[in-house]
Amino acid sequence: MRGRMLTATAYPPPPPPPPSSPKKDSRKLLVVALLIVIIVVSAVVLFFLATNKPSTGSPTPTPTGMATPTPTGTGATPTPTGGATPTPTQTNPLAGASSMKFSVTYTSGNASHPLLFGYTYSAKNIGTSNMMMRIEGVFSEDGETMIYIVNGALQQAWLSSGGEWTDLSSAFTDQWDSWSSTWEGYEASLAGWAGSGEYTYTYPGTGDTLRIYDIQVNPALADSLFQHS
Repeated sequence: MRGRMLTATAYPPPPPPPPSSPKKDSRKLLVVALLIVIIVVSAVVLFFLATNKPSTGSPTPTPTGMATPTPTGTGATPTPTGGATPTPTQTNPLAGASSMKFSVTYTSGNASHPLLFGYTYSAKNIGTSNMMMRIEGVFSEDGETMIYIVNGALQQAWLSSGGEWTDLSSAFTDQWDSWSSTWEGYEASLAGWAGSGEYTYTYPGTGDTLRIYDIQVNPALADSLFQHS
């Protein structure tokens, strides 16, 4: 059943969350700075070695006599002491995931209008042109439940509002670009996620809070979840 026709931009998606990891440009600057330090230190060491060579002359005689015996035994090699054990780099739990499901709430610092939106985001075939997305929940203050479906495998999109479905496939590219961009925002935010618990972020100066919870990595999601006939 097809309901009333709505424009593809009638209900734009919410803004993506801010990334929690450093920007790529900052990482590049850090790498460049480290390389400069390494080059400077290497130059100082080479200068020191070049200016402190032993003087020429008669070579130091090799001592004669009994050779130094090689230690024997079965004792364990002593463990070096000193520097702290390096902390292993955290692995991104989302890396390589083909499907995901999580819930999101965005609350305002304004007490009179606390909830701006809240929905559940499901995705399958992540990282491919066949990625399928379903976003279901509340997107406005009126509390109306809506469903977005964007199916990359079928190149189709639908919207359910007020219990009626609208085919947005004629504007599939716009829907795909909007929601995949939103997905990338969440993916960037969760890059530093520990693999359990939830992610929260408070926007400076506004008091608005974003919460991502009930995060599931590689859940079994049926294709029918991303279709409407």
